[in-house]
Formats: sequence, structure tokens, C-alpha cells
Amino acid sequence: MATSNFKNASIRLTFDNGVDALGKPQKKLKAYHNVSDSAAATPIFETARVLTDFGMKPLINLEKQSNLSIYA
Repeated sequence: MATSNFKNASIRLTFDNGVDALGKPQKKLKAYHNVSDSAAATPIFETARVLTDFGMKPLINLEKQSNLSIYA
């Protein structure tokens, strides 16, 4: 039977950074590390909203990325 062990988690915010000369959308990514494994979606969203208020670019995507080690 396999078991897993939480290693780390981070949130990644994707911002709209306008368009390039060809009209393609540009994105800007910002990652914040040391997120708790037990952090729920609502508090993460509220935190991202506060962080977005510090900048001028609109938030277009928010992800929580968790890393686990799996052992046999």
C-alpha cells in the first residue's frame, strides 16, 4: 500500500499583461510559496484578491499547486 507525504504548496497568480504587436494576449505569472496544505479555496482566493489590489493588472487565473512524495 502506498502512502503520501506533503512536501510543499504554492499559489500561482496569472495576470493579464496586455497584447503583443501581433495581438496575442500576454500573461504575467507570480508565485507565492509556503502555502499550507490545509489552506482552503476561499481563504486562498481572498488572499489573492488582496495581493491583486497592490498591482494594476487584472487577475485572470489562480492555481494552488501541491507537491507530495509517494512511498511504497
